[in-house]
Amino acid sequence: MSAVLVTWRRTLGRARNLYSTALAVGGFLAVAGAIFAFTFADADGGRLPLFAIWALSVSQTLPALAAFLAMDVWSDERHSGRIDMLLTVAVRERDYVLGKFLGVWTMAMAAVLIFAVSSVVFLLAFAPSALAGADSAGLLQALFALAVQGALWCAVSVALSAMCRHAAAAAFASVVLTVALPRGIWAGLMAWSPEGRPAFGEMPLDAFAVDVASGFVPVGVCAVYLLLAAVILFIAAKCVASLRLVGRGAFPLRLSVGFTLLLSLAFAVLASRLALRLDKTLDLSAEGASSAFSARTRSILAESSGDITATCFLSRSDVRFREVGRLLRALKRASEETGGARFEIRFVDPRWDVGAAERLVRRGVATESLVFEKGHRMAALPLADGIGERACAATVRRLTTHPPRRMIYWTVGHGESGFGVYDAFGMSDIARDLAREGYSHAPIDLTAVGQVPDDCALILVAGARDDLSRAELGLLDSYLRGGGRLLVLTSAAHEGGLASLLSAWGIRPLAAQPVVGAKTISGSDVIVSSFADHAVSSSLRGSRIVLERPVAFAPSVAAAGADGADRIDFTPVARVGTSALAVAVERGASAGADLAIRPTRIVAVGDAGFVLNGQLAARANANRDFFLNCVAYLAGTDAPGSGGAEAGVLSSGMDRSARMRHALVSAAVLPGVVFLVMVAVTLRRRHRA
Repeated sequence: MSAVLVTWRRTLGRARNLYSTALAVGGFLAVAGAIFAFTFADADGGRLPLFAIWALSVSQTLPALAAFLAMDVWSDERHSGRIDMLLTVAVRERDYVLGKFLGVWTMAMAAVLIFAVSSVVFLLAFAPSALAGADSAGLLQALFALAVQGALWCAVSVALSAMCRHAAAAAFASVVLTVALPRGIWAGLMAWSPEGRPAFGEMPLDAFAVDVASGFVPVGVCAVYLLLAAVILFIAAKCVASLRLVGRGAFPLRLSVGFTLLLSLAFAVLASRLALRLDKTLDLSAEGASSAFSARTRSILAESSGDITATCFLSRSDVRFREVGRLLRALKRASEETGGARFEIRFVDPRWDVGAAERLVRRGVATESLVFEKGHRMAALPLADGIGERACAATVRRLTTHPPRRMIYWTVGHGESGFGVYDAFGMSDIARDLAREGYSHAPIDLTAVGQVPDDCALILVAGARDDLSRAELGLLDSYLRGGGRLLVLTSAAHEGGLASLLSAWGIRPLAAQPVVGAKTISGSDVIVSSFADHAVSSSLRGSRIVLERPVAFAPSVAAAGADGADRIDFTPVARVGTSALAVAVERGASAGADLAIRPTRIVAVGDAGFVLNGQLAARANANRDFFLNCVAYLAGTDAPGSGGAEAGVLSSGMDRSARMRHALVSAAVLPGVVFLVMVAVTLRRRHRA
């Protein structure tokens, strides 16, 4: 049996008899579990893959685990004097170092595997929808990234243990070198730079784990990790070998060892720069990426035709370059699969492709944009607005179809949310989505106009805080009697004096009625997942919307008393139990087909701010899709397949109670059980010995 294998087995056997090992593994599971639980909750509604979040949580705690597992593999032997006897055996120092390194690395990866298995089990119990939408290959890629990083951290910790006489000093030095120093430097760069994170991108240690778990494997960076680990192990072996020279006055030999170490460090730096210069990224997630698109996007692509040129006007050094490139390639593949338009993808770097960049600028395109062209028509999407599947699909639809001009008028003068307000309490995000669908926006002051303009597709009352006057209500009522369309976002605190108007058209707000039996995320919101078979909501089955302290509705006397051409159809499109939290009414639908009369339509939602910028960015839900469906229904231009959450968005499906239970078992129950089991095994082994 080789010396490396014997040392590896002895290192593992000795570690199983130490209480410090149980404490290190238990602490690692507790900290990593807490980070994952809270990061997973915060990432709900984002586009970061599930296992990338998991890898990020482990990557931040893995260096400390390696430090505490390796702190006494050499320092304890130096402190006790056993090192002298060990070095008298005819075994090379590098074999000892490699065996101890493999032992520490094996223990660290075993702890990571325990955390991986437990994380999957807990997700199956608390968030099965998030796990069902995740790519199973992402977990294997995440484990590979952690194994590569773990090799470097274990090598550093073993080397520092060989340099220190006390285990505590070795652990402290390892934590400082692998955790505090790199993250402190990065925090300093963030604070120093006026642009902050956009100027430097993500923390490189975290970005590597996220990239690999997402399917982007940088070969050069992997080589750098392994190269540095090998060089550090070489330095550790030389440090152990130099212990033979202590007290012998062999100054020339110690000097040669020091010179060798300097040369090895220089070699590591030069080789690392070469590996990074020749770096190539393997995209392991490109295959099958198109299948992740929603039914709505695939429907739009299937209806498109002709040739479309998609140009990424962005520097290749930008941290968003790979993500945008991946999205465009997936869009092209999905269009080919559905028989839609033929895509040509181009990349223009403003620093290197000067001629192409100048042509785009002359056409009014800003840098850091995504440009779609079809014939003489062009649409530019600034990356600052956030580029995703929905924006690209809406742009393709706008380029390949010729919809009529559709104007949405937003009431003003009563404290409503505005489409031009960009803070958390504005509605600029949803207004931008509507613009991509081909709608135009304009404010309307009902006190200053004699009648609603003829080009009006619908009027939107977005959370009026002050009551509308009688004249304004009369104007709205007159508009509705002529086949008008109205979308009302209201709340118990601010109903805008619309109760009388809504009651006349079949909707009675129940401001004082509580919502019973609803699930919640924050305690004040309500999760709605029951939808009617209606144009607004049928496509949202299996999704959820989140409303903050919503108002419930019931049919009014007008809805029950009218008949014939004046019949009002009342439909609770979204409900919790018996509480209808969003309703749609239509009058004249039966007569409209025969007499060519435009039926009146009203949609009322019991939350004045469910599509505010802050709400849309806060958590995963189908609020955006529900709102777009309401507008499409009112405007009479229902989008194909509109509904459901956008593909690629992380949706945990957990309410507040499930989040708390998930955090508890991840950060406390599992670490406690593993710690107690390891302590029991250690006690039994010591008792037998």
